[in-house]
Amino acid sequence: MPRNSSTLAFLVIGSDGQVGRALISQLRSRSIPYQAITASEAYEPASLSGFLTNFSDYRFVINALYEEPQQFSPDVSTSWLTTCEDIAKRATQAGQAVFQLSSGRVFSGRSLRGYHESDERDSQTAVGQTFIKLEDQLTEHCPRSVLLRVDWLFSEQNDNFLTRLVDAAIEKEELCISNSMRGCPTDAHTVARVIVAIAEQVDCGVSKPDLWGVYHYADSDACTLYTFAKTVITVVKSMSEVRVETIGEVDTRETVDGEKQPENHELNCKKILSTFGIKQKPWRRSVHEVLKGKLSEAG
Repeated sequence: MPRNSSTLAFLVIGSDGQVGRALISQLRSRSIPYQAITASEAYEPASLSGFLTNFSDYRFVINALYEEPQQFSPDVSTSWLTTCEDIAKRATQAGQAVFQLSSGRVFSGRSLRGYHESDERDSQTAVGQTFIKLEDQLTEHCPRSVLLRVDWLFSEQNDNFLTRLVDAAIEKEELCISNSMRGCPTDAHTVARVIVAIAEQVDCGVSKPDLWGVYHYADSDACTLYTFAKTVITVVKSMSEVRVETIGEVDTRETVDGEKQPENHELNCKKILSTFGIKQKPWRRSVHEVLKGKLSEAG
């Protein structure tokens, strides 16, 4: 087993989220030093301040707070923005690097191709606008930072769109799923490994100005939500009893001037491959692994 660098140590903020939990599992399995704080603790100014002060010698701060909640509100937006600014400023003062989760929701979904990092952030939704502001805050206050845009995160942890699909398949006989919404289902455990892999390269001294910035990571291959749902339910049926018998297709696209608009949330991931050599993992393989773990625990 390769030895870890003496300077590779992490502060994980949002350790109870999908990526946060996956990070803790990854770091623990590799005996990499870390300290962690949950989302509720991080949103308390005194708690966050004490945490960042006590562990200011840890080189990497991982801000994994910003996974899109099922219910988004102005209060959530305010909490996110206040906390992001505080973390970015304090990390910069301590000479730390910040890795922060962002989202493909900064884009409108109107593109016919996968979004590149340099594409205009044109979302007009409340959650999309908040993610844009979060990105701007981090880059303004912490130049030594990596923004990692992900989307359609799933894991064995409750309350994500995979677990909600599983619950619906168990409880309902018929489901109606969008056949037009296109994106990249992405395993939170893979995102955790990507974050650690990037940090390791920075830690090895290969850092140069163009390593900092915005990157996309998503599992391959892009698909419709309907395709993802059918795959998930097929796997669930092979492992457990479900009620669902019919999966219907629904076109959820908006109509503008009589024409259906694209609904594409695919992320292009060539930059992270060319910069760090990080390849995409197929989401279908991850679905099997995640569901096997989740359903075995439930049984």
